[in-house]
Parts: sequence; structure tokens; C-alpha cells
Amino acid sequence: MLRRSASLARLLVLLVSPFIFIPPAWAAETENVLAVDITDPAALQEATRILAEEVKLAARPQTYIIVDLVDRALVIKGRGAELHRLPIQQWSGLRLAEASTAFRVQARPPVTRRKIEPAAGEQPPVSLDDMPTDFTLTFAPSFSLAVHPSASDDFWGWLRFTAREWWVWVRDWIHRLATGEEVPTHPVLRLTLTPHHAQSLAWTVTEGMPFLVRRTSSPPK
Repeated sequence: MLRRSASLARLLVLLVSPFIFIPPAWAAETENVLAVDITDPAALQEATRILAEEVKLAARPQTYIIVDLVDRALVIKGRGAELHRLPIQQWSGLRLAEASTAFRVQARPPVTRRKIEPAAGEQPPVSLDDMPTDFTLTFAPSFSLAVHPSASDDFWGWLRFTAREWWVWVRDWIHRLATGEEVPTHPVLRLTLTPHHAQSLAWTVTEGMPFLVRRTSSPPK
């Protein structure tokens, strides 16, 4: 076990070291360094995986997002530099052991346009206020990321999300009873964000945007 931990530590140093000597944003911003418990082999292995995947994403001029369940934050990045950070209030997940690769968004969240009076003239452009506060993103490979507000922040948004979740559960349960077959499953992650942060995420997401999930061995709070 000690030999394995030492090997993972050396690999992590090798992966991190290029960014120490690169002059752009990563070298200048210490908050981009992952906080890792070097005495935890699983944490070292997960951090190594994330860094290896991020090296490939940062080599291209694209924005990507790391869902960091260790630091409980959605980290929006480009070229390795942190652009913005959205705190996660709560999270829960299923089959996250399979969330071990980069996932790409299949479609943006729907926009809820504000109602305007016909006599008001031209409709204003879409803004952050038009973004939804509860939505589900689907990815390829198969993965679902559900975002919703807390009941205290937005009761009706939380109720809509909860009703949809219950309906999916009932539908799958009926399918199993009727056919005797299990419904195909895939990794699912549910995040509780403030309404403003949920809208910010919806505003940022584009079709094909890569997501990485940094998993934790600690139970969700």
C-alpha cells in the first residue's frame, strides 16, 4: 500500500510539474492547484486522473467545467485557467464510479423567455434572467447532471424538480413490473445551487462543452 501511494504521489508530481513552469494563467493562480490529501491513495489516484484529463482539455482553446465534489464547486476553466467558480450547496449521485472520463454536453438548457407586451416593440435579447434555475443536462457518453434550487431558495423550482424525479422513478418502476427488465442506467449527479448560480451555469453551458467529475470517497452532505 505504501509503495502504491508513493508511486501515485510521484505520478501526480509529474503531471503537476508542467504547469509549475508554464508562464500563463495556471502558473500565476495558486487557487487552481487541487487540494489533495497525499495520505489517501484513492484521493491521489482521483486527482491524478483529473489532471491527466485536464491536460488534454487545456491544450485546446475551449471552455470546460470541472464538477469538483471534493471542494464542492463547479469550476469553469479555459486553457487551464480558472474563469469562475460556482459553489455547490448539496449533491447526491448514482453510479459515479463510472464517471471516469470527459463528458460532452448534448444540448443547452432551454431558455425561458420573459413575456412582453405586444405594444412594447422589439423583444430584448436573451439575458441571464431568462435562464432556468432547474434543468437537466445530458451528455455523451451517457451521463445526466440535474441542477435544482433548494426549497428555501425557490420552493416552486424545487417542487418541479422533485415532481420530475418522482415521475421518472415511478415510470421506471412500472416498466420493471410490466416487462421484468431493468431500465438501463448510467451515472447521475444531482446538484443543489442557488438560483443565480444555476442561471449562471445555464448561461455558460454550450453544446459539446466538456465536463469532468472529480469524485470523492466522502459521503455527500
